[in-house]
Amino acid sequence: MIIFKFAIIIVLITTTYALCSISEKPKQTIDCLQFLTTALYGVTMNDVKMICNVAVNITQCVSKELDGCIAAELGQAALAEVISLAEHCCPVTSHEKCPIRNGLFQGARCFAADSFVTLSNGKQKQINELQSDDIVFAYNDQTKAIVTTPIITMLDNQPDQFAMFKHLTTVSGQELSLTSSHLLLTDIHGYVMAKNIRVGMNVFVMNNNGLLSNETISNVIDIVKQGYIAPLTQEGTLIVNNIVASCYATINNHYLAHAALAPMRWWYNLFGKETISNENNGIHWFPKMLYAMTAYLMPSIIHK
Repeated sequence: MIIFKFAIIIVLITTTYALCSISEKPKQTIDCLQFLTTALYGVTMNDVKMICNVAVNITQCVSKELDGCIAAELGQAALAEVISLAEHCCPVTSHEKCPIRNGLFQGARCFAADSFVTLSNGKQKQINELQSDDIVFAYNDQTKAIVTTPIITMLDNQPDQFAMFKHLTTVSGQELSLTSSHLLLTDIHGYVMAKNIRVGMNVFVMNNNGLLSNETISNVIDIVKQGYIAPLTQEGTLIVNNIVASCYATINNHYLAHAALAPMRWWYNLFGKETISNENNGIHWFPKMLYAMTAYLMPSIIHK
């Protein structure tokens, strides 16, 4: 049933491509067509695993790269079907370790692993390469200014898992992918979960001179990516892809989350840095325990 359904959707998408001029975005169109070819091969070979993996690629390619006529012709309904397949087709293989299944069903609360931060020396570093004691740019809620702050640890570190992100774009072209319950600073509404960010809202962006300015969100889409990381800084904030964001998610109150994680900052001040490596992948034990307690005692404040 899944393969038959996927085949129909692939035919629909392929037909849609025929209605568009390949000259609009030739490279992106060719990349997407390669995924479609793989998908069709998976259908003919009755290979559910191949279909699962390529469903994620098609979702990412169509939702991010191809707007214009393809998005208009395809519509959100067909794209939603592909996303649904990416979420649900892997479990039928009874494959508990399936990355798509785990990533999309476990409620990730982080930044996409391909995001970058700016170090105090002005150099950029990919977020999944950060180490404890790295000094990065952040935002101070009291002075409303850019400051430097050390990385304490990773609240969550899942470089291999897939997840669904809200992909935000500003009018100047700044882009940021973060999970739906992650908090982002806006000029009027304060810290807002990514799922509540709308086109026309303003966020804070660091320019090339290291100064903050307001920028308007021009586009918000859903996108599937592999890898998600949640660094914790001393300030509780972080400038990711030049956009000011909170380190926190799930609890819809940045200041409450910052207070709750104070023991982690005290521990860092007393004992110094914590080694971050692939052996530390997963959710840090302290926020994991805190989440479990909060979910039991005050479930109403938990957002997914």
